[in-house]
Amino acid sequence: MKALIKNKKIVIVDVETSGLWCGEYQDEKIARILRVDATKIENGKIGKSFSSLVACGEYINKVVRDITGISNKTLKGAPRLKTVLKQLKEFTCGNEVYASNSEFINKFLSYYSKKNRVDVDLAKAKDFNEISKFLSYGNSEIREYLKNANDAEPLALAKLLVEN
Repeated sequence: MKALIKNKKIVIVDVETSGLWCGEYQDEKIARILRVDATKIENGKIGKSFSSLVACGEYINKVVRDITGISNKTLKGAPRLKTVLKQLKEFTCGNEVYASNSEFINKFLSYYSKKNRVDVDLAKAKDFNEISKFLSYGNSEIREYLKNANDAEPLALAKLLVEN
């Protein structure tokens, strides 16, 4: 394990969405956040994880179901986004935040944070390239590892960081 990882407090965040267009109309639909996942790495060890489905209030189509594994049935009883954003804010407080596709995730979290009046300051989340420099792996190798992992992406990446 690299010394830089060992001495940091990191949270890796991922979101699953109903589409790619946040705050923009695409076929008259605005994409929603369906799930938020986050995993901590503290003192070189995997720490707590946070995962929550999000009630989105719209029909989840087959393409999204196939990609995410999330359906309307899965989302039944899930908390509203405002609640999940507050929990995520608390979970990430005081940690460096990283994401697999930070531009995409930042766009969604920033848009929905403003819309729900919850100050989630993850707009500075760094991309995998920032984590990659701590490892001997390139960004594409990390993505390949995660593609083959059975865990939620943040947990899989945390395991990769801690094990190497």
